[in-house]
Amino acid sequence: MKKVLLFAISAVIILGLSSCGKKKAENFADIKAKYEGKTFANCDEYIEASTEIIDVYIATIKKAAEGDEAAKKEFEEFTTFMENFDGDETKFQAECPEKLEAFEKEVEKKLEAVFPQLMTLVLGDMDLGEDISWDEEEVAVDEEMTEEVAEEVVEEVVE
Repeated sequence: MKKVLLFAISAVIILGLSSCGKKKAENFADIKAKYEGKTFANCDEYIEASTEIIDVYIATIKKAAEGDEAAKKEFEEFTTFMENFDGDETKFQAECPEKLEAFEKEVEKKLEAVFPQLMTLVLGDMDLGEDISWDEEEVAVDEEMTEEVAEEVVEEVVE
Protein backbone atom coordinates (compact mmCIF):
# COMPACT_ATOMS: atom_id res chain seq x y z
CA MET A 1 0.00 0.00 0.00
CA LYS A 2 2.86 2.36 0.82
CA LYS A 3 4.43 1.69 -2.58
CA VAL A 4 1.19 2.50 -4.37
CA LEU A 5 0.81 5.71 -2.37
CA LEU A 6 4.41 6.74 -3.05
CA PHE A 7 3.98 5.97 -6.74
CA ALA A 8 0.78 8.05 -6.89
CA ILE A 9 2.43 11.01 -5.14
CA SER A 10 5.48 10.74 -7.39
CA ALA A 11 3.28 10.65 -10.48
CA VAL A 12 1.36 13.74 -9.36
CA ILE A 13 4.61 15.63 -8.68
CA ILE A 14 6.14 14.62 -12.01
CA LEU A 15 2.99 15.56 -13.93
CA GLY A 16 2.79 18.84 -12.08
CA LEU A 17 6.39 19.75 -12.82
CA SER A 18 6.22 18.72 -16.45
CA SER A 19 3.06 20.71 -17.12
CA CYS A 20 4.29 23.94 -15.52
CA GLY A 21 6.10 25.12 -18.64
CA LYS A 22 3.19 24.25 -20.91
CA LYS A 23 0.54 26.21 -19.01
CA LYS A 24 -1.60 28.23 -21.40
CA ALA A 25 -1.81 31.93 -20.78
CA GLU A 26 -5.25 33.12 -19.75
CA ASN A 27 -4.86 36.91 -19.89
CA PHE A 28 -2.54 39.68 -21.00
CA ALA A 29 -0.48 39.54 -17.79
CA ASP A 30 0.22 35.84 -18.43
CA ILE A 31 1.16 36.56 -22.05
CA LYS A 32 3.45 39.39 -21.06
CA ALA A 33 5.16 37.32 -18.37
CA LYS A 34 5.58 34.36 -20.69
CA TYR A 35 6.71 36.07 -23.90
CA GLU A 36 8.11 39.54 -23.15
CA GLY A 37 11.66 39.70 -24.45
CA LYS A 38 11.55 36.10 -25.69
CA THR A 39 13.39 35.12 -28.82
CA PHE A 40 12.12 32.16 -30.76
CA ALA A 41 14.42 29.37 -31.88
CA ASN A 42 12.39 28.33 -34.90
CA CYS A 43 9.27 29.01 -36.92
CA ASP A 44 7.16 26.38 -35.16
CA GLU A 45 7.94 27.87 -31.75
CA TYR A 46 7.07 31.34 -33.06
CA ILE A 47 3.76 30.16 -34.54
CA GLU A 48 2.85 28.28 -31.36
CA ALA A 49 3.48 31.37 -29.24
CA SER A 50 1.69 33.63 -31.72
CA THR A 51 -1.33 31.34 -31.71
CA GLU A 52 -1.51 31.52 -27.93
CA ILE A 53 -1.12 35.31 -28.02
CA ILE A 54 -3.86 35.69 -30.65
CA ASP A 55 -6.22 33.42 -28.70
CA VAL A 56 -5.78 35.53 -25.57
CA TYR A 57 -6.10 38.71 -27.67
CA ILE A 58 -9.44 37.50 -29.05
CA ALA A 59 -10.65 36.54 -25.58
CA THR A 60 -9.64 40.02 -24.40
CA ILE A 61 -11.58 41.62 -27.28
CA LYS A 62 -14.68 39.67 -26.30
CA LYS A 63 -14.38 40.64 -22.62
CA ALA A 64 -13.71 44.28 -23.45
CA ALA A 65 -16.69 44.40 -25.82
CA GLU A 66 -18.87 43.13 -22.98
CA GLY A 67 -17.77 46.11 -20.86
CA ASP A 68 -14.92 44.63 -18.79
CA GLU A 69 -12.81 47.70 -17.96
CA ALA A 70 -9.69 45.67 -17.14
CA ALA A 71 -9.96 43.93 -20.51
CA LYS A 72 -10.25 47.32 -22.24
CA LYS A 73 -6.94 48.39 -20.67
CA GLU A 74 -5.35 45.07 -21.65
CA PHE A 75 -6.64 45.51 -25.20
CA GLU A 76 -4.90 48.89 -25.45
CA GLU A 77 -1.61 47.38 -24.24
CA PHE A 78 -1.85 44.36 -26.56
CA THR A 79 -1.16 46.29 -29.77
CA THR A 80 2.09 47.73 -28.48
CA PHE A 81 3.11 44.37 -27.07
CA MET A 82 2.45 42.53 -30.34
CA GLU A 83 4.57 45.04 -32.27
CA ASN A 84 7.59 43.61 -30.40
CA PHE A 85 7.29 40.48 -32.54
CA ASP A 86 7.46 42.20 -35.94
CA GLY A 87 11.19 41.44 -36.23
CA ASP A 88 10.63 37.76 -35.52
CA GLU A 89 7.89 37.61 -38.13
CA THR A 90 10.19 39.16 -40.72
CA LYS A 91 12.96 36.71 -39.82
CA PHE A 92 10.71 33.66 -40.07
CA GLN A 93 9.01 34.94 -43.23
CA ALA A 94 12.24 34.09 -45.05
CA GLU A 95 12.62 30.71 -43.33
CA CYS A 96 9.09 29.34 -43.54
CA PRO A 97 6.81 31.48 -45.71
CA GLU A 98 4.28 28.69 -46.30
CA LYS A 99 3.76 28.04 -42.59
CA LEU A 100 3.39 31.74 -41.85
CA GLU A 101 0.94 32.19 -44.71
CA ALA A 102 -1.20 29.34 -43.36
CA PHE A 103 -0.96 30.83 -39.87
CA GLU A 104 -2.03 34.27 -41.15
CA LYS A 105 -5.08 32.76 -42.84
CA GLU A 106 -6.00 31.02 -39.59
CA VAL A 107 -5.66 34.30 -37.69
CA GLU A 108 -7.81 36.12 -40.26
CA LYS A 109 -10.58 33.55 -39.76
CA LYS A 110 -10.37 33.91 -35.99
CA LEU A 111 -10.44 37.70 -36.16
CA GLU A 112 -13.39 37.73 -38.58
CA ALA A 113 -15.51 36.28 -35.80
CA VAL A 114 -14.77 39.24 -33.50
CA PHE A 115 -14.43 41.94 -36.15
CA PRO A 116 -17.54 43.91 -35.09
CA GLN A 117 -16.38 43.95 -31.46
CA LEU A 118 -12.86 44.89 -32.55
CA MET A 119 -14.13 47.80 -34.62
CA THR A 120 -16.25 49.01 -31.71
CA LEU A 121 -13.20 48.95 -29.44
CA VAL A 122 -10.98 50.69 -31.97
CA LEU A 123 -13.47 53.30 -33.13
CA GLY A 124 -15.43 53.67 -29.93
CA ASP A 125 -19.10 54.45 -30.06
CA MET A 126 -18.87 56.50 -33.25
CA ASP A 127 -21.94 56.14 -35.42
CA LEU A 128 -20.46 55.56 -38.85
CA GLY A 129 -23.72 54.60 -40.53
CA GLU A 130 -24.23 57.93 -42.31
CA ASP A 131 -20.67 59.26 -42.17
CA ILE A 132 -19.02 56.75 -44.44
CA SER A 133 -20.49 56.52 -47.87
CA TRP A 134 -19.27 56.69 -51.40
CA ASP A 135 -20.70 57.22 -54.78
CA GLU A 136 -20.50 53.98 -56.74
CA GLU A 137 -20.37 55.92 -60.01
CA GLU A 138 -17.42 57.92 -58.73
CA VAL A 139 -15.62 54.70 -57.75
CA ALA A 140 -16.25 53.27 -61.23
CA VAL A 141 -14.88 56.47 -62.83
CA ASP A 142 -11.79 56.30 -60.60
CA GLU A 143 -11.21 52.69 -61.65
CA GLU A 144 -11.56 53.59 -65.32
CA MET A 145 -9.13 56.49 -64.92
CA THR A 146 -6.65 54.21 -63.17
CA GLU A 147 -6.88 51.72 -66.02
CA GLU A 148 -6.40 54.49 -68.61
CA VAL A 149 -3.35 55.85 -66.81
CA ALA A 150 -1.92 52.34 -66.54
CA GLU A 151 -2.43 51.81 -70.28
CA GLU A 152 -0.71 55.12 -71.04
CA VAL A 153 2.26 54.18 -68.86
CA VAL A 154 2.56 50.83 -70.62
CA GLU A 155 2.42 52.53 -74.02
CA GLU A 156 5.16 55.00 -73.00
CA VAL A 157 7.38 52.19 -71.74
CA VAL A 158 6.89 50.20 -74.95
CA GLU A 159 7.81 53.23 -77.11
